[in-house]
Amino acid sequence: MQLDLKMLKTTKLKLFLDYDGTLVPLTSRPEDAKPDEDLINLLNDLDRKFPMFLITGRSARDIQDFLDSKFEIIAMHGAQLIHKGEKPRFLPGLEKFVEICDQYYSKLKYLESEFPGLMVINKGGGIQFHYYYLKGDLNELLPIIMENIPPGMELYSGKFVLEYRIKGINKGKAILQHLENGETALFAGDDTTDEEAFELLKDHITIKVGEGETKANYRVKDYKEFRNLLWGISNESF
Repeated sequence: MQLDLKMLKTTKLKLFLDYDGTLVPLTSRPEDAKPDEDLINLLNDLDRKFPMFLITGRSARDIQDFLDSKFEIIAMHGAQLIHKGEKPRFLPGLEKFVEICDQYYSKLKYLESEFPGLMVINKGGGIQFHYYYLKGDLNELLPIIMENIPPGMELYSGKFVLEYRIKGINKGKAILQHLENGETALFAGDDTTDEEAFELLKDHITIKVGEGETKANYRVKDYKEFRNLLWGISNESF
């Protein structure tokens, strides 16, 4: 189904945009997914015209390395929040998971030597296992990861990544908490981890970027097509 931009004129629109695979192409190394000039111009333009959040599984530290503090950002699936120009903060009561993840990261960092090509990343409240370059057998690695899930956390999978995430935290819940009466969310994402948000936001505008089964209301081919859609939204006379 194609999104009718004219329909958006009747809504009080608030944008929630995933980053990796949605605004930029997926990369085998997360640190390489830097924004280009076109994306920065697009985000600046949208931010002037709409209330807008970037919503990502990355840590606040990671996304700020790319975008500084120019935008409202919901990081780590909803566990961290950055208001423009402010330092990132955890939602109340979640600071303890920073310490827990420090402990488990120290415990599990050895997996990089046991499984060449694996990257273990401490997000400060979450731990990621990137296996794009994994030379060993994922079926041997998976039981170790599953047996060491930290207390209060859960394991989920995305594209070439496994992650320990704080229980009860997800993008859909975070978005709903940032909506006011009468506002319509436009949320776009590319990964299987975004499907839970698509389901929670079924009465809003949800866009799947890329292939695969989805619960989103709309679909675009890739990040380039999605950027074109966003330019169209930005250029509409709302």
